[in-house]
Formats: sequence, C-alpha cells, structure tokens
Amino acid sequence: MSSKVILPILLGIVAIGFMQFSFAEELEDGTFIVVDGEKFKQPQSKHSYQQLIISGFIEDYSRGSLITVVIISPTETQTEISTYAARNGEIYMPYHITNDSEIGVHQLILIYHEEEIDSTSFEILDNQ
Repeated sequence: MSSKVILPILLGIVAIGFMQFSFAEELEDGTFIVVDGEKFKQPQSKHSYQQLIISGFIEDYSRGSLITVVIISPTETQTEISTYAARNGEIYMPYHITNDSEIGVHQLILIYHEEEIDSTSFEILDNQ
C-alpha cells in the first residue's frame, strides 16, 4: 500500500526537479525586461494618466553604461528612452499612458551596448 503512495510522490519530485533545471537553463544569462501588466486602459481625461512600470535586469551590467528602451507603437512610431540601470543591473522606469497614447499593442525592446537583448509588449485599450 505504501509503495502505491511513495512511487507517485517520488516521480513528482523528479519531474519538478527536471522542470526547474530546464527553466534555469532558459534564463541562464538572467537579462530580461517586463511591464507590470499586459493591458492598460487609455485615460479619458487629458489631465490624468495611467502609469505602468518597466522593470528588468541586465546581467553583467557595467556601472554608468547607458541602456535604451525602444517603445514601438501600433503605427510603428518609435520612442526611445535612455537611462541607466542600478549598480546591480536592475531596471526600473515608470511610463505614463495618456489620453493621446495609441490604442493597440506596443512593443518594448531593451538595448544594451547597441544590441537588442530582450523584448516584451503591452496593450492599450480604448477607454470606452
């Protein structure tokens, strides 16, 4: 009876360990960029804004090196934001969505040492 319980538990532990090892290999360099949500509503008023947070991490960041985040709108308009990461490579940038922001999916590209190293996206929804 106890072998019927122990065997599935052991197989589960082995499977979880294998999945964690596979996931760790995929994120080997640790560099990434994310936003704090996938969808944001466009504000109705020109006097308000919706704030999203762009965050991430650059492995082997050289203190004082400029990083660039390129935001590509649905109409292919590009906005470049240049900033610095923290000493340890962490990225934290607030970004404001206004009532003038384009509706649709926006692509973010993280550039470091003139090389595109990661990307993500977010969507701005109509305020209706």
